[in-house]
Amino acid sequence: MGISYFENVGYFLRNCNGKTLRYDQACLQIVTNEQISFWSQYEECEDCILLKTADFNQTGDVVIETFSPLRYLVQNEQGRSCNGTYAFGEFGQYSLNLTNGWPEECQPRMTAEPDAAFLPILTAIVVLLSMATLWYIVKGIGKRVVAGRFYARYFAREDNELGSETRVLTTEASVPRSPTRSRLRSLDIFRGFSIALMIFVNAGGGGYGIFKHSVWNGLTVADVVFPWFAFAMGEALVLSLHARLRTLLPRLSAFGQVARRSLFLSLIGICLSSVDVSWSDVRLPGVLQRLAAMYLIVGALECAFMRTSQDMTPGRSLFRDITAGWQQWLATLLLVAIQICITLTVAAPGCPRGYTGPGGLHRTASGDFTLQNCTGGIAGYIDRLILGSSHLYKGGRYRDVYHTKLPYDPEGVLGVLSGVLVVQAGAHATRIMLAYNHARARIMRWVFWSIVFGVSGGALCMFTKDGGPIPVNKPLWSVSYCLVTSSMAYFIQAALYFLVDLKNKWGGRPLYYAGQNALFLYIGSELLKRNFPLHWHIAAPTHSQLLATHAAAMLMWLAVGVALYKKRIFITL
Repeated sequence: MGISYFENVGYFLRNCNGKTLRYDQACLQIVTNEQISFWSQYEECEDCILLKTADFNQTGDVVIETFSPLRYLVQNEQGRSCNGTYAFGEFGQYSLNLTNGWPEECQPRMTAEPDAAFLPILTAIVVLLSMATLWYIVKGIGKRVVAGRFYARYFAREDNELGSETRVLTTEASVPRSPTRSRLRSLDIFRGFSIALMIFVNAGGGGYGIFKHSVWNGLTVADVVFPWFAFAMGEALVLSLHARLRTLLPRLSAFGQVARRSLFLSLIGICLSSVDVSWSDVRLPGVLQRLAAMYLIVGALECAFMRTSQDMTPGRSLFRDITAGWQQWLATLLLVAIQICITLTVAAPGCPRGYTGPGGLHRTASGDFTLQNCTGGIAGYIDRLILGSSHLYKGGRYRDVYHTKLPYDPEGVLGVLSGVLVVQAGAHATRIMLAYNHARARIMRWVFWSIVFGVSGGALCMFTKDGGPIPVNKPLWSVSYCLVTSSMAYFIQAALYFLVDLKNKWGGRPLYYAGQNALFLYIGSELLKRNFPLHWHIAAPTHSQLLATHAAAMLMWLAVGVALYKKRIFITL
């Protein structure tokens, strides 16, 4: 990649037959003097037939989406054709000349270089890191100035009388904090990081594909933030219940509190996910609804089987975390086994057994046109049967790519069973913290479980995007997806604990403040994400414009989190 790649001449043109290109679009000019048809399909659409995109009888332009390489075929009325596959660049201008013959494979010629689409992300990272560094420098200088003035004012004149006491205070202040006393800080930072990323993604993520959900199989940044937040919720759940049960709170009363919070989460979620609809169109599944269901199941298991610290077996220290939670894991694995068995052995009407694809055009290139109404397989059928098609999510990138007809909700019923695995993994992370006092033992076990979960999830998908018996799939919340995202969460928790609680190298601000009111920030961002100044309407936006507005929305909510913390306001259900 040369320096000329960043000249992005196409950015200044941004025109395609009178239409202004928006982000992730390019312009292809087809030069012809006869009647032709242009057929195309994106490679992201797995095993899909080509669809007619446009007809030309003279030179014309067609707008191309650049989120995926494009397979195309150009054919004239006499049956002559040429085809190819090309990865178009954002705002690039391309030309395909068919007046000089019809080669078997025709490749377009670049007439204006595309934009450096990811350069705004690099710029934003540099700016944010610079601002953070400047803040810490100013803050450090301010602390030294204030401390120096305080010492000069109150201690210099009384050094002879209070010299010994000053030395005592200085000695005590230099003692590092115990990881046990500050063990919650890394959890709050993790939760704040997850919610900040979730707010940014829900705002639009700058329009970048990596900050959008995968079309079907695969994993993006947008796909991991929800499981990470669920993981952190599992950590907080066990920590809270453990403290309450140690005060001799009846387990039935503790379960009542868990059920009450789950009910409130579900009701709030239904209200957030149902805008400008009547009861017949209310979306019943949703993000908070799934969190509530998983929270209720794991909370019930913990209320039934949790051991307080004094009940943990002092022997067998190597497996203390496992012996303290083997009943919870047994129940969780049973739910996961049920989900796998239903997914792989039960066939939806008119669909093959074990089908977990998006339906629509899927496999039509192989001659199979029977999957049009099989979106989500048995998981989608169960949701449509129990909840009704009108109460499911109407969007999804897969609808545009695979041209599906039936609705499918990524937060459906069957995915709750596998999603419990993520919350239980978070609960086990806290169980490790409660069972072991030494930081090394905690970190080693978090890293160990990160490797176990990651290798297991990778084996189920054969470490490929579409391979293996159970591919990584966010819409289905497949078991491999839950294992891989939990593996990442374990590793992040171990890294934060090492940096924040053990070595005291980072205070985690402002993410620590956001983690104190994470649920409130999420609800507020969902309610106001289309309101000014959190949202700006741009007619034909670019990545840099969207990134600026979406990052600003995230920073505004982080500022709200800081303000709430400074005023000692903590909003919980």
